Amino acid sequence: MATRELFLENVRKYIRPQTDPVAVRLVWEDETPPEGAVSPVEKFGYPLTICQGVSAARRMGMTMVFRREDHACPPALCALGYLPTENLLAGKVAMPGYAGTEEAAKKIEAANVLLERAPAAIWLAPYESAAFEPDIVLVYGNSAQATRLAQGYAYYTGDGVASYTLGRLACASYINKVYVRQEPTIVIPGGGERVFGSTQDDELVFALPAKFLETTARGVEAVHQAGYARYPTGFHGVTARPKLPGKYYKYLMPTK
Repeated sequence: MATRELFLENVRKYIRPQTDPVAVRLVWEDETPPEGAVSPVEKFGYPLTICQGVSAARRMGMTMVFRREDHACPPALCALGYLPTENLLAGKVAMPGYAGTEEAAKKIEAANVLLERAPAAIWLAPYESAAFEPDIVLVYGNSAQATRLAQGYAYYTGDGVASYTLGRLACASYINKVYVRQEPTIVIPGGGERVFGSTQDDELVFALPAKFLETTARGVEAVHQAGYARYPTGFHGVTARPKLPGKYYKYLMPTK
């Protein structure tokens, strides 16, 4: 079975996310976008945030193409290499809204992974229908689902999956950080993604480099088959003997 089919089958069967896994590709040269792809400026007449594009892919099945002009978020434009980063790294955006001191603001921004070179475009699509091979696949889910994916990743690698958030600019984590370091990451989305991307309060992002798709899918299945961890989570109380109020039995049950 091909990697794509294996990953999608096992994620659907054992993880059961509410939205489609999203294929992400960073395009470095001038390539023709997939047929039917939507560019925000060309389609709507205005730019969108990249997290809106991710949401459009996973919730609406759209293939999105983000070039420089399609990005509405200035911090994301800095993180992705399209704008100078001097003011960002100086903490001028983070302070005072996200930091109480200039030192803290600079430290927050320095922790982001910034692309040194801007891609010609970023392509986003549901992984199932993506007409391209991804660099990263994003799976949105709750903490139990993220844990199951982490177990799948660890099954063959023996490595844990770090969780990372600065409370903002999540795209710099689930795109930049994962692409540059080639390590999976569980990202807690920031407020902007919730406001603009409609990401729900219980959702995390499990971001996985493409090279780990097959082994993670096989690992998820193996852990499930072993019976140690499954999703949905099995609760012992479901098969425990119920204890109801005594008068239910006294007045309602027939006397033997």
